[in-house]
Amino acid sequence: MTSELTSLVSRLGPLTSEIASGDQAAAVADEEIADLLYAAARLFSAKTDRVGKISWPIREDALTATETVVLVTALLDAADVNLFDMAIWYRRAE
Repeated sequence: MTSELTSLVSRLGPLTSEIASGDQAAAVADEEIADLLYAAARLFSAKTDRVGKISWPIREDALTATETVVLVTALLDAADVNLFDMAIWYRRAE
């Protein structure tokens, strides 16, 4: 099963880069983006719950500061979590 995920991820990166750089991102359905985020978040959370806090292997050039803040803000808003609430959860996996 993990080899199937590896195959999907290897195709997903180049495809999303092409869509974003080709100015086609607005044509992608909100639900499709949300489904991708949900899947990644659930997998990351499940792994963290099973093996403890892990360092997310994000390369320095993988996301800009703007992309990171836009994503984090959207996730916090969607879950109705404020920064104070986030601070409480911040060290839960340690």
